[in-house]
Amino acid sequence: MMGSKRHSVGKAALGLGLGTLGAWCWALAPGLPVVTGRRKPVGLSRKPYAHRGLHDAGSGMESAELSPGQEAYRNRVHACLAAEVQVADDKVVAPENSLAAFEAACKAGYGIELDVHLSRDGQVVVIHDGDLRRVTGDNRAVADLTYAELQRIPLRSGAAGPDAAHGNMPAHADSVGAHGGKSTEVGTGGPKPQYVPLLSDVLALVDGRVPLVVEIKMDRGLDRELMRKTDALLSGYQGDYVIESFNVLALAWYRKRRPEVARGQLAVPYHGRVNSPDSALRWMAGSLLFNWLGRPDFVAYEWHGGHSLPMRIYRFLGGTPVAWTVRSERAQEESRPDFDGIIFESYLPGN
Repeated sequence: MMGSKRHSVGKAALGLGLGTLGAWCWALAPGLPVVTGRRKPVGLSRKPYAHRGLHDAGSGMESAELSPGQEAYRNRVHACLAAEVQVADDKVVAPENSLAAFEAACKAGYGIELDVHLSRDGQVVVIHDGDLRRVTGDNRAVADLTYAELQRIPLRSGAAGPDAAHGNMPAHADSVGAHGGKSTEVGTGGPKPQYVPLLSDVLALVDGRVPLVVEIKMDRGLDRELMRKTDALLSGYQGDYVIESFNVLALAWYRKRRPEVARGQLAVPYHGRVNSPDSALRWMAGSLLFNWLGRPDFVAYEWHGGHSLPMRIYRFLGGTPVAWTVRSERAQEESRPDFDGIIFESYLPGN
């Protein structure tokens, strides 16, 4: 009798375990066309993607003393732009997410990862953060400024002085104007100041030369206006592109309205305690348990977590894993077994 009970309990436990594993696989799997091999991520290249363009100021390049790899990276940026500007060794010419950084990436032959927000007047602009503090020293939010106002605040290039940190326009702002089409040189032969660009200007500049990964930034929940306007611009673009977002609702929006566009789930593993609703949501997002909403064609995962169980299952089921953000040759080699592509910065990756 006891043996029969133990056998029944064992079968129930096995059934529960298999059911849980099956539910997890269902939750985090990519879309059925990917699983069955009928469709691969359209536009997603194996080419390395330059994080926010090939830049010499911004994320990953803040250190006063650059490593040899970073120095080679900066020199490549300057070499790519040598035809446009005369570059002194200590000058910044291509801040992150600037037209110059995107031009350098195109000339170097790398793909581009970029980020979009909406300005106050509803323009789709390319910038990573929701405010200007880190990239200009200005404290204001992107959503509180019109595109015309953004064009008076240079990205960090040696031109933004202490007044910008207090939300004031630089004294020379009206004289330098916007980047697109107007003369913006500071001094004879000096680098042009860069400003937060429009997505439409970036698309016109790249013009299909390299593939794009467009991250839709939604820090305050689903922004339908940003979704519609970004999609309208990308729909008319002739080059290769994919979209990605940390917000699974953005992927669900694309899955319903534009299923032919490859979509990627950005994620990072959560290692903290799960002791609150917020921590539970962060753990679920890092474990890819919201994939059933967006059915991502690829997952862009923080590269240290590539060998985690969720990522191994996702890859086994046919999804494409992409590593972010890889910042050295060592990191590239360590991430290689777990990822099919990389988003990089601060060094020059091998193929």
